[in-house]
Amino acid sequence: MRPTVKAYKPHPALQDFLSNITIYEADFTQSPGLSNMYRFVPTYQRYIMFYIKDPIRVLRAYDNEFQTKSVSLTVGPLEQSVTLDLGQRHMALGVAFKPGGLFRLLNIPMPEMHEQDFDTRLLLGNEVDEINEQLQENTHDWDLMVRIVESYLLKKLYRLKPSLPVDIVMDNLVAQAGNVTIEQLASDACVSVRQFERKCVERTGMSPKRYARLIRFCKAYHLKEINPDATWTRIAHLSGYYDQMHFIRDFKEFAGITPSFIDDEALSRTVRLHSMIT
Repeated sequence: MRPTVKAYKPHPALQDFLSNITIYEADFTQSPGLSNMYRFVPTYQRYIMFYIKDPIRVLRAYDNEFQTKSVSLTVGPLEQSVTLDLGQRHMALGVAFKPGGLFRLLNIPMPEMHEQDFDTRLLLGNEVDEINEQLQENTHDWDLMVRIVESYLLKKLYRLKPSLPVDIVMDNLVAQAGNVTIEQLASDACVSVRQFERKCVERTGMSPKRYARLIRFCKAYHLKEINPDATWTRIAHLSGYYDQMHFIRDFKEFAGITPSFIDDEALSRTVRLHSMIT
């Protein structure tokens, strides 16, 4: 069983720093015997999540037990996969940010949030509780739920740091699936390579080369999800990998396992939070 997922293109005024708003729902009480445990592999996007029904629990590689999370979670840069316990009735709304978007909203250097998640109330105030209550009251109307969150974020535009050329070229790096040289990106941003690297770390939490690797890995994983019959060799080629060993290295580093260990069942039990909008 896969969760029901619907992705929305954000309000025009929010598209400068948001990628999409997505709602996920899965009722495990209707499917006895199916596991509500999911592997979440790292993604290049940053998120603010609203958990509308059962609370979510997270197990990280370096923890011994699951940690119950708050009703709204802001997720920093992740480079390791985590295990999610979605509860019995799972419903979540995720706000996905463009490269640098979460930094621009919070004005917090992303390295300070590396491999961490935070109660969003600590970052944006107790209004988050009101938003979550409104979402809980309108679970029957997903369009309205998105408008509730959009209205809240529109009121936060005053605090948004201005976009820089580095943000634009990093968005292009995503569009090119990570297959642009750092020298070209720096040139397009009209800064030196060193300046570009420093800004990229500040705004994404990792160096541009590592961020490009993560983008490429995400594309490969997504391609396999939507084309389960394709071979991993074919997926690697389509994702811009010209060396099989680099593909296996990235996969093992970010997913925690090698491609050969992922079968159709594993893919069907993996939650993806960077749904594409066509």
